[in-house]
Amino acid sequence: KPSLVFLAVAGASQLVLTDAFSAPSRLPMALQRNAGRAASCGLMMKWTDEERAARAQAQAQRNAKLIAEREERQRKLAERDSFLDEQRKTIPQNMQKEGSQYVMPEGNYGAEAGGLFGWANNNPSSKSAVYDTEFINSATGGAGVGDMMLELRGQGRTDESKEVQIEGKDGKPITIFYREMGQPVEGQGPVVCVHGVLDHSWSYREMMQMMANDGIQSFALDMPGCGYSAWPQPGYEYDWSEEGVKQTLDRFLDAAGIKTPVTLMVQGYVYGQYALIWGQENPDKVQRIIVLNTPLQTGTALPFPLQQYQLPIVSSFVAQDAMRAERFLEGGCAYAIESDTCDRYREPFLESMMPGLAVVDLMQKFNMDKTLQKAKSLVASGAVPTLVAWATSDKYLTTEDAEAFCAETGATYAPIAGQAGYLSTVDYAESTYGTVKTWCR
Repeated sequence: KPSLVFLAVAGASQLVLTDAFSAPSRLPMALQRNAGRAASCGLMMKWTDEERAARAQAQAQRNAKLIAEREERQRKLAERDSFLDEQRKTIPQNMQKEGSQYVMPEGNYGAEAGGLFGWANNNPSSKSAVYDTEFINSATGGAGVGDMMLELRGQGRTDESKEVQIEGKDGKPITIFYREMGQPVEGQGPVVCVHGVLDHSWSYREMMQMMANDGIQSFALDMPGCGYSAWPQPGYEYDWSEEGVKQTLDRFLDAAGIKTPVTLMVQGYVYGQYALIWGQENPDKVQRIIVLNTPLQTGTALPFPLQQYQLPIVSSFVAQDAMRAERFLEGGCAYAIESDTCDRYREPFLESMMPGLAVVDLMQKFNMDKTLQKAKSLVASGAVPTLVAWATSDKYLTTEDAEAFCAETGATYAPIAGQAGYLSTVDYAESTYGTVKTWCR
């Protein structure tokens, strides 16, 4: 629009009608620039309003699309509820009932699952992790890693939970989480339970409760980098070697004030094997040892999922797999593991990279053949009486190897009744405890 411009030239006042987009020679250059700038600002404001309206409309359309997509995703996930209901029932409460429909199919994970990425499988626990209705209806609308982490955080810290501190590699304290059930009994040492790699003390809870009901005191610790214990930095704060693990067991007994000699219960790869060696080397601290499905016989192969932690490059990838622990443990079992139990195995790996790196450091320092030979020699020496309580449906370790080990070393062999696999304390805790009960006293 035309605008009035007031001019003051040589003491005289003059009104000039001009157009903001013209550059009349009658106006001084400075006024020409000001007039053009004012008009440009007006146009910019007009364009900004139009652009703002367009953006608001686009945002509204985008929000509507996101809402529709979320509703569709929730609808699809909700369709899987029937599958999840079946999975939550995969551990029969009464083993006398028919349970064949719950048995893990062959080829799902164990030796039959070949190939570099054999661990990326069709396990029920993996499906439960992705499609768990616990997260579908969360505040953000579902199944994200952040939602999962917040929902799971700290749920395994139940009433029996305790903590102590021990000295780490660099002299700084390391927090050790452990569970304690039952009361001390005069003249009777407690049971100390040690888990295997990718496992932690949660797996012993059901058996510990049974022991407490029978008047037996028990302890189960999370090794450093596992469960709720501290996650030290590999190479600096903790030594994931045989000597480091044995030193941890010594310091844990002292810090927790556990009365010795104890009955030592071990299970699983690496940590269980190191603990077996430690127990045989310390007859003043350990009066008897109960071995639950732990590699024993020389020549036993390391499962490929654990070998991957020893491979260059590949180890960096598998260390980041938050569901790898539950997949490995469930892969050796006779039954699918309950979703709530899988949550406990998954939790540390969702929270931090350190637990995965700890497994890498542990496995890269682990020599399977050397460890098997050493353990076999020590058990054969008879320094500490040893019971091998064996679940015969283990998909990683064979019953024949366990029987041969006992025949060659003089250890006592006792098969666990019923169909239980690698993690017998989870697969069939009642039968496992019934097998070892007399040795726990």
